Formats: sequence, structure tokens, C-alpha cells
Amino acid sequence: MARGKKLNFSCGNDIRQGWDNCDIQKSKKVIYCDADKLPYPFKDNAYDYILLKECLICFLYPRKVLLELRRIAKDKAVIDIEVPYYANKGSHNDLDVLHYFSESTFVTLCENDCRIGTKPLFRIASVYKEPTKVGKFIPKFLRDTLSLFFNGIIGKIFIKLEVIKE
Repeated sequence: MARGKKLNFSCGNDIRQGWDNCDIQKSKKVIYCDADKLPYPFKDNAYDYILLKECLICFLYPRKVLLELRRIAKDKAVIDIEVPYYANKGSHNDLDVLHYFSESTFVTLCENDCRIGTKPLFRIASVYKEPTKVGKFIPKFLRDTLSLFFNGIIGKIFIKLEVIKE
């Protein structure tokens, strides 16, 4: 876990001690922040670590959210993202879900090669694809390949992005 100032973004009821917790649900325990309304009520370069747990799927414009989080993150800060894997039935259980993600989504974000005249804004520090209960029975060396053809093998993906500012 990173040291320094930490933000639990769109935290819901996951209130963490020693962190800044923010959410759209108003509470005395959290900083009010609507993820779809920019700019966020935070200073530039304020955070060393930002957690987005199961929330990026519900925002109107995930790219804009990540760029705004980049603004409030320090150089080399980690943005830790947990999202359901697009090819898992469980990723389609909530009516509020607007987007589906694979590891390739974040590779495209980091390479930023479809944007004219831009430098990389993030680097992928790590990727972990969590297998489902069924997927755990498939050896890892086969799991990634089979998940391209069969749903329900990967349940979630965990991506750590490192912020690049210089």
C-alpha cells in the first residue's frame, strides 16, 4: 500500500480510516463529489494513492474521470482500479452499469495512441485478472487464452495505473 495521502473515490459504504473518502451519497463521513461533474473539489497534485473500487463502470465518461483523478494525483501516484471483467455474467447484474472493461481498455488509455500530439499520461504498473470459481480450475497458462473464447472464466480485473506528469 502506498504511503502518503490516500483517496477512496466513490467509496459508497467502504469508509476507510486515515483516508479521504468521497462519494455522491451525502454523509458527514465523506466528502461530497459527483464523479460526473468536473472539476472535483480537490487541489491539484494532492494524492499519492487513489482507489476506485467497482465504481468506474457507472460513470458517464470514464476517461474524463481518470484524467480528472490524474489532475489531483501527484506524479508517480498510483490509481488502483477494480472492475468486473467484461466477459463475466456478473458484470451485467446492475442496472447502473454503463461500461465494460478488459485489460486492453487500459492499454489503449496508457498508449494514448489514438489522440493526436499527446504524451503518455499513465503507465500500467500491474494487471491482475481474478478468475471466477470455475476459472480457478483452469491453469493460468490456459486461462487467458480460453477467456477470449469462453465467458465466465475471469471475474474481475485489478489495474494499477501510475500517473505520469513529467
